[in-house]
Amino acid sequence: MKAEVLKHFIEHDAELAPHADYLTAISKPSVDITYATEAPEAHESRFGGQPLLPKGFVWPTHELGEYRFLGQINFAEINDSSCLLPKSGLLVLLYAYDDDGEIFWGDDGYVLAYYYPNINELTLYPQAEVSAAKKLQFSCGIEIPRRKDLRQDWPFDTDALYDLAELDGYSENYLLGYPFFYSLAYDPTPSDEWMSLLTITSDEALDFLWHDGDMLMLFIEKAKLANADFSDLKADAG
Repeated sequence: MKAEVLKHFIEHDAELAPHADYLTAISKPSVDITYATEAPEAHESRFGGQPLLPKGFVWPTHELGEYRFLGQINFAEINDSSCLLPKSGLLVLLYAYDDDGEIFWGDDGYVLAYYYPNINELTLYPQAEVSAAKKLQFSCGIEIPRRKDLRQDWPFDTDALYDLAELDGYSENYLLGYPFFYSLAYDPTPSDEWMSLLTITSDEALDFLWHDGDMLMLFIEKAKLANADFSDLKADAG
């Protein structure tokens, strides 16, 4: 969310205002994702639709079925002052799917990521669309934990954070920041060496259904993100 919006929210909440320094200290850079009204061009970021991939790309499968296209992120579209994300290149994400719903989002390889530094070498992959593409828009800001389970040192009653969802610019889809979830009762981040990469809500129009309508969270090792290495992502949902 926008830093100035969060700052105003904290300063004008009687319970949160005395803890402004604490909340500033635990904030993390984030990139809110919203949908544009127009359809995306081939090189633009999207959820759903068809991906850009190298010629000759062999579509992967898993033991229970197929992979589906989740989305692609063109990092050149993000003005990320935090320097955590690559400045250019395309990230293509596929997720494991099976008709019977037996695949588990916590399994290794649930989400496969392919990073291509040179977009000009890619072409639209001739795959049947599961859903129409939704063009993505990005807005850089900051994120504080939205769930009490993400911290053990809250100096105030976390019910004071519930109104965050009413803020202008609040998004359920975002890069970086803290993970968000509905039904879990623990921090899904694998360990201190890992960080949140992408959080996505369920979306019927995209045929995204994570944990009965909850959230999908992707994590990456901090050292690998610094090297633009997306070869080993972990996932959780809830």
